[in-house]
Amino acid sequence: MLGCGGLDQADPTPNPQATGATSTTGSSTLPVGDTGDASLDTGTGMVDSDASDAGDEESGDTDTPMPAAWVPSLVDYGLHCKLISDETLEDPTANATHTRFNLRGTDLGIPLQIGETLHLFFGDTTGYRDIWPFGEDPDAVAFANADAVADDPTVLCDALDVYVTPDVPSVAAGTDPSVLRDFAAGAMAAPEGQMLSDYIGDPAGPFPQIPGTFEVPSGAMTIGDAVYLTWAGQTEMVPRPRMTLSYLVRWDPPRELPDYQIVRPIDALDQGALGGHFMQIAPVVRDDAVYAFGTGDFRYSGIYLARIPADAIETGAGTEVFDPDAGTWVDPSILMPAERAAIVPLLESDGVGELSVQWVEDPGVYVMLYQRELHDDAGTIVDNRVVLRTATAPEGPWSDAVTVIDMADPEFREAHCCGPDACPGDQILHCAVAGLYGTYLLPRPVATMDGDDTVLELAFVASTWNPYNVVLFGADLRLEPSFD
Repeated sequence: MLGCGGLDQADPTPNPQATGATSTTGSSTLPVGDTGDASLDTGTGMVDSDASDAGDEESGDTDTPMPAAWVPSLVDYGLHCKLISDETLEDPTANATHTRFNLRGTDLGIPLQIGETLHLFFGDTTGYRDIWPFGEDPDAVAFANADAVADDPTVLCDALDVYVTPDVPSVAAGTDPSVLRDFAAGAMAAPEGQMLSDYIGDPAGPFPQIPGTFEVPSGAMTIGDAVYLTWAGQTEMVPRPRMTLSYLVRWDPPRELPDYQIVRPIDALDQGALGGHFMQIAPVVRDDAVYAFGTGDFRYSGIYLARIPADAIETGAGTEVFDPDAGTWVDPSILMPAERAAIVPLLESDGVGELSVQWVEDPGVYVMLYQRELHDDAGTIVDNRVVLRTATAPEGPWSDAVTVIDMADPEFREAHCCGPDACPGDQILHCAVAGLYGTYLLPRPVATMDGDDTVLELAFVASTWNPYNVVLFGADLRLEPSFD
């Protein structure tokens, strides 16, 4: 199975295209927490007169001015737990997904609170017994109580539920009576008059309505009572795995199964409506608008910004793209395809695929988290880390990148690289052939004051690829106010 990690799960041979191939920078890379990689930052910090006024909003005492920016620094980070498998792919965690849901491996885990429930939208998922072998790879959805997770993120370590099919007992019960239920694979319905094949390029097994390998969710949001997800698909494997189409789906109640209605295409890598810059999309709903942070060519892209009126999400009418060079919002529909493609990134110039962005009401800051994977001309990974940025407005200025995890850092490798046969304790991945990716912030971080500073207690999931798993991290972020 060629999953989002970029290597064939059945073939442990190192691949220079794999997200986790050992960094060649070794000890010369920045230590964990160092913010000094601004030389790789292409953010312009330009905001036009029509930009969001998020930085002018006040909370609490109206006599206290809001800072123009929050300067972030990492206090500490640590692993909470593994969600799906433990020492090996066949070895369950306290969530017992192997036998409770016939689920032994997955990735991603895009979080969204819907009512009182926190959902995790997983990517390519594989079964434990008799269903969904590697190579078919549908998408599963997990959930837990949102308040409980906000109080203690480690609730996800042993209280994770997964949407299941109606089969009781599981279809695998005859083979293995310990398997109680089967996870439900996400299925799509095409828009009226259109074909599923217009959206799903690689179906899961013989099911044309179920997205398969590398056809995965990238973001999720609620607008009123409606639930929407952005999806990345029509994947091509040559010259490298990458998604070539993004589209919007709606999840209608009752939500007993992950059955999605495709609403419309969003962008395409080649001559797309948004310049090919929005294959992976992290949406943030705020001020009656959806701010869409996107990346194009998978892990060879910078980060771009668009906005859509929230009440026009299903039509896309009024969509604008931010042009950092001009410091203005532009209507992409009036541009030629080459002009749309030529819009420069808001942040970074290379190396980004999946990303996560959240607006934190108190203290009033956008927090962005993503993996950045840089390559040399031969395609070998030369720098691979998880980084974080903050801003008070979507257009910026954004902070310098704060390294949360450097996958070449000796302390990280000592703590988290697996041995040759298994991954006991805090060991989570075979570092010679795999690395962390798909890092997504959980909602509702805890904010506490420390003098003039704010400390955010963040939690985020990350994917490990080999073994094929999702893990939960925590990180404390210090935000120093800047009034310049």
